[in-house]
Amino acid sequence: MSYNTQPNSQLNIYEITNCIKSAVSQASNEEEVRVRVSRSCIEENILKPLGINQVGQLEYTLVSGARADALYGHVIIEYKAPAKLSNTSQIQKA
Repeated sequence: MSYNTQPNSQLNIYEITNCIKSAVSQASNEEEVRVRVSRSCIEENILKPLGINQVGQLEYTLVSGARADALYGHVIIEYKAPAKLSNTSQIQKA
């Protein structure tokens, strides 16, 4: 049995990072970041080009009881509000 490890489409990393930067700059809180990045950037610019139709789950509760901001298969994403990680102490706390 062989697996094709190459996607049918190529992803444009510049388009994806620009989408994330734009989403964050337009957002005023964590929820807006989560929705904009998840729906526009991840689902539209990563999953769809790869032929993945399953969307992520937002505000997902894990078996441990912890809550993840977004879950895509086995990938957990935690979002922070714009400028929330602007200094070392905030980064360490996160």
